[in-house]
Amino acid sequence: MRLNRRTPHTFFAIFCLCLLLNGCLSSEIPEESPDESKWTATITPIITTSEDNPVVANIRSINNGQVVAFTEPLQGRFSLISDSSCSPLSCIFESYNLSTGTESFSPVRVSYGSVGAGNTGTWIVSDIGILHPSNEKSGRIILFDDATQESTVIIDEIGRTVCAEPGDFDGDGDTDLTLCEFGHDEGTVSWLENDEGNWHQHILDPRPGSIHAIPVDVDSDNDLDIVAVLSQNIEEIMLYRNDGTGNFSPELLYNSNLTYFGMSGLRIADIDNDGDDDIIFTNGDTMDFDTPPEINPNQLHGVAWLENNGEGDFTHHDITRNWGAYDTAISDIDGDGDLDMILICLQMDDQFPTETNRTQIILLEQQDSMWIRHDIATSNPHRMLTIEVVGNIFLVASHDPMNQGGELFTLARLDFTPP
Repeated sequence: MRLNRRTPHTFFAIFCLCLLLNGCLSSEIPEESPDESKWTATITPIITTSEDNPVVANIRSINNGQVVAFTEPLQGRFSLISDSSCSPLSCIFESYNLSTGTESFSPVRVSYGSVGAGNTGTWIVSDIGILHPSNEKSGRIILFDDATQESTVIIDEIGRTVCAEPGDFDGDGDTDLTLCEFGHDEGTVSWLENDEGNWHQHILDPRPGSIHAIPVDVDSDNDLDIVAVLSQNIEEIMLYRNDGTGNFSPELLYNSNLTYFGMSGLRIADIDNDGDDDIIFTNGDTMDFDTPPEINPNQLHGVAWLENNGEGDFTHHDITRNWGAYDTAISDIDGDGDLDMILICLQMDDQFPTETNRTQIILLEQQDSMWIRHDIATSNPHRMLTIEVVGNIFLVASHDPMNQGGELFTLARLDFTPP
């Protein structure tokens, strides 16, 4: 294991001062035309990039924002920022590279759960192994204890791995894991049974392309079901309903019926404030090379939600369409007591005609169960793939694996100003 630790750094002073002063080193996002009725936004870099093309795959808020984790697979590291490490003038973040002499490290997602020795809390790292499409069995799940600086591989030689989330699926009192083997032509949605620290894989779905597999009790029966999104040629939202003992029944919740739909991810939230968990999902992956040339991505891509009736039966509602829709953050942005949404969109050059309209940031304001769309004008590409809300702060990051450039950063704060 090679550990790369960063300690106090200039950016932390910038980070904390920006939280206090709300605007230092910021770049105002210009409006297309002067219009006082429009929402505006400010992007404030809090970690500038040392690479020509920053590639941040995921930002996570852990333990209600006590820790922020983000992954950089091309750089072979994940990083942690603790709110307790911040003072008015400085902060500390730590970066970890778990490469060995024989195996590289490409983390794409980090979560946290009581899955260490003696059920201690450890970081759960999804290591994709190899970034480009491949059927090589190079994925793995690693447990990392930052207190002891020890890492343990609990499963390896599996398809390219992009998600593992904790939950007790068999009702035996310990913490198991979901598993997404995105793979390429081969992959699975699975869960990993924790048997006193020994791990057994149970395949729920033998198809590739799984992006997220999220534990959630959709039917209020006090056990954890699993909601998953599958991309590749499948392009579906799936529910695996649990009987409480780890026996799951698959149910199709949404089928796009398009191999080039571009599923990109999902969120779980009670979006209509009726006491149950709903499903918000995006489609905007433009790496589906079978997309017909006449397709307008601003009509194909977008964000929708599946309304839960409380018993795990869902109704589909479209929210808006926009090219490259990739991730959402859910928060009461306008302070009126309901949940609004930020949608960020990743748009690569040369994939659609140059005149195709490009909107990277959209604020979706919920009013009387309707969605009011506010496009945020931007002057340069930011290549954002991931967004997270920490308290009332939105964090975004750049993702530029093709080195197409723009106004890029490793981590930035996104603030909105109402009309």
